[in-house]
Amino acid sequence: MIRITKLCLFALAAVSLCASVSQASVSDVSVLGNGNLTTAGGDPYWDAGGNSINLTWIDLEAEDLVADSDPVTDTASMSKSYVIKGLWTGAGYTTTITANFTIDELLDTENVGDLASDDIKVRLELINVSGALIDSDEFVLGNSVADGTDLGPVSTPVALSVTTPASAGDLAYTNHATVKVIVEGTASAFMAVTCPPDDGQDPGDPGDPGDPGDPGDPGDPGTPPAVPAPGAIVLASLGMGLVNWLRTRRTL
Repeated sequence: MIRITKLCLFALAAVSLCASVSQASVSDVSVLGNGNLTTAGGDPYWDAGGNSINLTWIDLEAEDLVADSDPVTDTASMSKSYVIKGLWTGAGYTTTITANFTIDELLDTENVGDLASDDIKVRLELINVSGALIDSDEFVLGNSVADGTDLGPVSTPVALSVTTPASAGDLAYTNHATVKVIVEGTASAFMAVTCPPDDGQDPGDPGDPGDPGDPGDPGDPGTPPAVPAPGAIVLASLGMGLVNWLRTRRTL
């Protein structure tokens, strides 16, 4: 019984240790628009919808709190269209439209095997009334950390620009076009299982490196110990108690 009790206590302590070592793995990312779409060249104006991009386009948070084989991901996307009018065409009459954003990142891992990553895309498009793409600009950001390292919090400024064509034909012979903002992103976090794999040795076996050792157990390096199930332990305890009681009654 002493031997069985020692094995059970060791197993409970090992499980408790595994649970306490692991911490969360986190990927936290947001894309913020700054102010308004701005123009340079010509004298265009914005439709009634305005030109403000001053909002949080996406806000991602992936936090893995369970040490298993499944990562946690968070994905989001947002797009918005703005109509600009009064565009001129011809040599020297182009207009450049600019959008400014800020990408905020925080990636954090705690233990060996942990992972945290992000993938962000911010895109600006200029489209004529026929739906044809006239010009575009894109910014792509992707970062990752692992094994207890981290990134941030860090902010990355982003400036995207598109320019109207000099040809009236490219604008479908109109003086207006659509500016489209598209933001997409994915955040991912993975917390690894930090407990070492079972090496098949008896915890009390002096031949198992790193174990405290049990002087009363010579151990069998080639054979893993048979740990009784909880039901077997209870039955064994009841049986030994019954034998002792019968002996006191001198019926054995």
